[in-house]
Amino acid sequence: MVTDFLQWGTLLVGGVGIGVALVNQRRQLNAQMFIEFSKRFEDLLRLFPTEAWLANRRADQELPPSSREITECTLYCLQFIADVYHLHNAGYITNRLWRLWEREIKRTLRGPVFMREWSAVAAEFSHDKDFLDYLGKCLR
Repeated sequence: MVTDFLQWGTLLVGGVGIGVALVNQRRQLNAQMFIEFSKRFEDLLRLFPTEAWLANRRADQELPPSSREITECTLYCLQFIADVYHLHNAGYITNRLWRLWEREIKRTLRGPVFMREWSAVAAEFSHDKDFLDYLGKCLR
């Protein structure tokens, strides 16, 4: 009887230990993802022409003419957003972290530069119906 109790106690303690380790691992992975994606976003910002990024964010900024550089940077940003979107849908990014990022995603996508450049890059996403549906929701 005592032996059975000790075995169950050992299993319970071991199970709790495994649970705590898994929770800690998930938190660490989320922190690593946040750092990695923040770095990737920062790299994209460095590529994006400053006047175009500011015009996308501020209504008082004059919209620069379309250029190959702006179109390519828009494509890179949209691919980055697609990657984050798919990781979230697969459960790799928590809802809390996603909500934090999604506010900025929507704000960026609704900007005049991205709205203008979308027609030039839309074909690159024609295979991804889920992401196109998400973009449609963001732009409403």
